[in-house]
Amino acid sequence: MKTKKISISQNSLVYNYLPSDYSDSFECNFISSKDIRPDDVQIAFWTTKPIWIDWLLHLRTILVKPFGIKSDINDYADNLRECLINGISYKYIPAISKSNDETVTCNVDKHLTFYLSIIVRKGEENKKSVIATTLVNFHNLLGRCYFFVIYPFHNILVRVMLKYLVKKIR
Repeated sequence: MKTKKISISQNSLVYNYLPSDYSDSFECNFISSKDIRPDDVQIAFWTTKPIWIDWLLHLRTILVKPFGIKSDINDYADNLRECLINGISYKYIPAISKSNDETVTCNVDKHLTFYLSIIVRKGEENKKSVIATTLVNFHNLLGRCYFFVIYPFHNILVRVMLKYLVKKIR
């Protein structure tokens, strides 16, 4: 199972939030007979991760707290699931756009705004793909500095998380 970097689809909901200061999109293809929805992947993305990523995110939470950057989503999968399905904000993760195959969440703080789109595409013979798209808009210098520091980790984490989530949900 491989993840590959792809272009953002002009037919996606998240395309409506462009232009942005930063954008990327990664796709992971797999085989599954399960009915997988984008909400399921969004929920897993925010609540299920390898322990080493949990440690990194905990360290990040400690480091960014003095700067007023929001962080620290805890594992409240049931509440998050209900909110995403109903289009209600959960903590600071509102579902801002939804279709049958895509859910877009958005996180706004005083330093930056980021969007996470999850698209689930279904093909023939149980072939599926999950596409994760990230858009980031900076509000100030601190937002740019913060993203500059996390950028090297971002690409690695998104690829690892996609593979990890696909293994968990398929």
